[in-house]
Amino acid sequence: MLRLATYVIGLVMFCTGAIHSAVYLNLIPSGFTVTEYIIFMSKHTETYGIPLGAILIQLSVTYSKKAN
Repeated sequence: MLRLATYVIGLVMFCTGAIHSAVYLNLIPSGFTVTEYIIFMSKHTETYGIPLGAILIQLSVTYSKKAN
């Protein structure tokens, strides 16, 4: 049950971060360079969901209770 909860939380975080990243892509046609875009993204915490969500998903899928 913990693995399922971790997976769902990771998926929600990843999707939220990806949606915000896609929305912020509209800044590039308005005159932002790619470097400015990356700096802008690093200042907004909602985009941190992409790596954190990916880590949580990976942990929930690969975690094993067996000790070899």
